[in-house]
Amino acid sequence: MVPNPAADPERPCILVVEDEPLVRAVITDGLREAGFRVLEAASAEGALSYFSVGMQVDAVFTDVHLAGALNGLDLARQLRAERPNLPVVLTSGNHAHGSEWNVMLFFAKPYNITEVAALLATLLAAKDGGER
Repeated sequence: MVPNPAADPERPCILVVEDEPLVRAVITDGLREAGFRVLEAASAEGALSYFSVGMQVDAVFTDVHLAGALNGLDLARQLRAERPNLPVVLTSGNHAHGSEWNVMLFFAKPYNITEVAALLATLLAAKDGGER
C-alpha cells in the first residue's frame, strides 16, 4: 500500500473556511493534491471550534463572505490577535473590497489553486524557518 502524504501528521495542515460546498470541495481537493492535510469549516464559528479543541492548524484560507455572525475578515482578525504567527489568507469574489483588506494576504476569486498552494507553502516555510 502506498502511503498517503496528505494524511501524514508531519505535513502542514490548512484550515479551509468556505460556506459554498462546491467551492470548498475544489480548494480542499487541490490543497490535498498539493500534499497538505486539510480541515474544512463552513463558517467562522466552525473554524474557531478547531482551535478550541486544540487541533493543529498551520494556516487558514478563508472566504471573506461567510454565513453566520462572523465573516472571514472577523475570523482573520481574531486569529491574528490570538495567534499572530498563524498565516491567514483571505479570498473573495467581491474584488471591489480587496483594497480594504490590503493588510492581509488576499486572493480574488476565481483563483488558481496551484498559486494558493504555492503561497501557503511559502508562508509556512518562512514561518518554520524553512523546516517542518
